[in-house]
Amino acid sequence: MNPRFFLASLALAIGLLLGWLLTQSPSEETKLAQQKKRPRPDLIPIAPNPKSERKLGQASQRDSNFDPNALPSERLVAFTNENDFQNFLKRLANSKVRNLGQINGLRAVRLGFDQLSDLDALELDPDDLEFNYPVLIPELRELEPQEGLVGFGGSALTFLGITTDNSDWGRGVKIAVIDSGIEPHLALSDRIEHINLVEIGEGESPNSHGTSVASLIAGTHPNLRGVAPASDLISVRVVDESGFSSSFLLAQGIIAASDAGANLINISLGSEGDSPIVRQAVQYATERGSVIFASSGNEGAENSAFPAAYPEVHSVGAIDALGQYVNFSNRDGELSLAGPGYEVRAAVPGDNVTAFTGTSAAVAYPVGAVAAIMTQSEPPLTAQAATQILIDHANEAGRPGADSEFGNGIINLGRALQRDTAGIVDLAVASQTYLNPDPAAQNSGGLQVSIENRGTEPVFQSTVDISIAGDFFPFNIQSLQPNERRVVTIPAGFGLLQREGQLRVQSQINLNDDRRDFLPSNDRRDELIFLSRDEN
Repeated sequence: MNPRFFLASLALAIGLLLGWLLTQSPSEETKLAQQKKRPRPDLIPIAPNPKSERKLGQASQRDSNFDPNALPSERLVAFTNENDFQNFLKRLANSKVRNLGQINGLRAVRLGFDQLSDLDALELDPDDLEFNYPVLIPELRELEPQEGLVGFGGSALTFLGITTDNSDWGRGVKIAVIDSGIEPHLALSDRIEHINLVEIGEGESPNSHGTSVASLIAGTHPNLRGVAPASDLISVRVVDESGFSSSFLLAQGIIAASDAGANLINISLGSEGDSPIVRQAVQYATERGSVIFASSGNEGAENSAFPAAYPEVHSVGAIDALGQYVNFSNRDGELSLAGPGYEVRAAVPGDNVTAFTGTSAAVAYPVGAVAAIMTQSEPPLTAQAATQILIDHANEAGRPGADSEFGNGIINLGRALQRDTAGIVDLAVASQTYLNPDPAAQNSGGLQVSIENRGTEPVFQSTVDISIAGDFFPFNIQSLQPNERRVVTIPAGFGLLQREGQLRVQSQINLNDDRRDFLPSNDRRDELIFLSRDEN
């Protein structure tokens, strides 16, 4: 057979087969998956790999003309003085480069071009140009949640210590939700200020993400109540229907939220790109009194995504209803707090409800909690002061002190609000973890049990009975002041943990007087401890 004839015939057959496949109607399941994952053509979705050398929350080393993680054919530029800014806008109007948007407060412009030579013709200093990165709604792209997690359902408020009517909490506090927009819902007030920096395409439905986040902060329905229902929401839409945004739009949203008077800013979004424009926007907002909380991200990585990675931003990780760290929540040595982030009940457009999972949900709870502390304190507090109170009264969790999985601890709003209420006696077994052994010292590994005084009264001469695989170790605590923590280290059991991979550990607190413990349920921990990646 003639080779050319054979190749032509093969190409024709492949073409006919592809044409037939394209005419077939996919199943409803396939259609749904396509709708959820459809990217905008001008944005490149990224799926960071936690095992790669480049980590979230770390700036990349990049060529000034190319970054594979940035949006193609775009640059951002900012000017230090108004005169240079205005002169550039005049030159830009007469060039082939497009003005895709500008932030006057930062003297910043988003540039679009077809040819790099068109950008070069503007004769900008290369050091003044920066890339525009995709900013995404965090999704569970890398890891499935580990086994043994327990969903919150409608129990998140009780978990946070909210046991009374909270319908008036947050009144007068302005909270900006920089997200996909907040849609009308039975569980949300209609007193919402809308700032739409992204318009939804004709025939497209807005992404439900922002509505879900808003309901956790300020839901007003008895069956879908938020932490601070009376707060005033500012909906800042920077995300399109597909769940994508950019560094420029995020910066623009932060500036808009600050200018609208937001006391608190919730950012349940993340990016791999370290954008100087976003950093400037964060600084702009914090200097004007806004406190910013952001989700650490859902990649199971060793660093928070941006903007949570910035030191001025409070990064929040996720836990389940048992207070367990969930494996998709990005770890970070600078993590601020941990909050409910596994199957919490949240609103979605159409007056519907969903089980919401991720650090996007977790960040909403400290935001609402700060608003509650601001208004339920006498006299009312600033957002900065209320945030510090929330951090100071977070429940110790994980390794003693601040750690990469829980930050300064799990938020406990009830404890923060009762901080000045006399007579509360509450000792708690906060955590049980194993200390990494020193390779140079034999048998140096041991169990660390964190005991925390979560009450408002000092406690004297209490005991903690610790059991490791059936072996009993009593320990006496002479005194523990309110908000004080004590770490009991038992140098036993690590060898067994290494051999077996798991170990049964129990700790029980006993008060040595007639006072009743406010919350007896936290006096005891009984759990299987597993050999973790850090203990190998």
